[in-house]
Amino acid sequence: MKGFPPLIVALLASSLVLTIGRGATLPFITIYLTGHFHLLPKSVGIILGISLTIGIFASLYGGYLVDKFNKNTLILLSILLFALSFFAIPWIPRPGGIVLVLAILHTAYSVLGITIKACFADWLPVAQRIKAFSLNYTLVNVGWAVGSSLGVMVAGLSPLLPFYLSGGLALLTVATLSFRLRGQRHSGQPAAAESAPTTLPDFRQTLAILRSDRRLIYFTLGSTLGAVVFGQFTGYLSQYLIIVSNAEFAYKIIGVVMIVNASIVIALQYLLSRGMRQENMLRWLALGTVFFIVGLIGFMLAGQSVWLWAVAMAIFTLGEIIVIPVEYMFIDFIAPPHLKGSYYGVQNLSALGGAINPVLCGFILSYAAPSLMFLTLIAAALLSLLFFFLGHRLAQKPHPNIIATHVE
Repeated sequence: MKGFPPLIVALLASSLVLTIGRGATLPFITIYLTGHFHLLPKSVGIILGISLTIGIFASLYGGYLVDKFNKNTLILLSILLFALSFFAIPWIPRPGGIVLVLAILHTAYSVLGITIKACFADWLPVAQRIKAFSLNYTLVNVGWAVGSSLGVMVAGLSPLLPFYLSGGLALLTVATLSFRLRGQRHSGQPAAAESAPTTLPDFRQTLAILRSDRRLIYFTLGSTLGAVVFGQFTGYLSQYLIIVSNAEFAYKIIGVVMIVNASIVIALQYLLSRGMRQENMLRWLALGTVFFIVGLIGFMLAGQSVWLWAVAMAIFTLGEIIVIPVEYMFIDFIAPPHLKGSYYGVQNLSALGGAINPVLCGFILSYAAPSLMFLTLIAAALLSLLFFFLGHRLAQKPHPNIIATHVE
């Protein structure tokens, strides 16, 4: 974090702590719902799927709120709702209430993520933004690793304790960050909202601008297809391994690839980001796509070799740690200063690619040769690169629909 302003450091640290809280609870939410409400797996899947989808689509309006209101206030309010959601879950008597609370939790976290990205864009020069995006992604992975381990230990004491731990970490973050943001105002450092235009488009006008920007549409399609490839990779690898081998081997390989993935993300994410700049984004994205393709081919050919699975995962992860921050940088490149949040909100819809993945891969594995799944994912990676190429080509020209910075 050396070289970042103190407030950016505070946001990055908050992102880490909140991810630890998510990691302590969310990986085990299925176990809690099954045991507490005595639900069938399909019912649990419906609850989780509906709440996540609501959170994803709500982030579209959340991005508009980021542009419209004070970012400091939104950050604190989002984290507070995040904390209250965790505290509320153990007290919900019916599964329908869980859907609502989880939807609020996912929405609050989505709005927080969008706001943090918008703050990076507002408070950092262009050269430092890609480093901030990369470092934030690294810290998120660290948070998941620490949080899930912490969740296992705490759940052994009481199945409800992880929820209170996650809520407590979020409240601690609210208190600490509130103090830092208040210090920012007193120090005279300009807040993001103060530099915004005096009059902004309303939500309908904002949607019209977003729909008319083909660059954004191409980039969002590219991100969605990319999420199909890497968004739920442990899920489709598990499905594949169960079919071509057995459950014991599947558990073994999934354990290995998760360790390899986390290790490489934490070790190399920030180092690789040093060479990423706006003028070479497309080249980096092409390189990341190559790593995805080589990794997928490695999965297809690995067979019973644990070492080949590990090597293929290492190569695949190189693609992941390149593509994710570069995708954020593409949006930062095209978004007008007063609509950063709205543009990031649209890009957040790409998370639907991770929801599409299990359905797509399950269908292929049920009705076709297992290797066809990897060929389909390779095609998705290539299509993702194509959409980014089309969007990047348009981004080299002035966009006629976004000339004014505010609405008269």
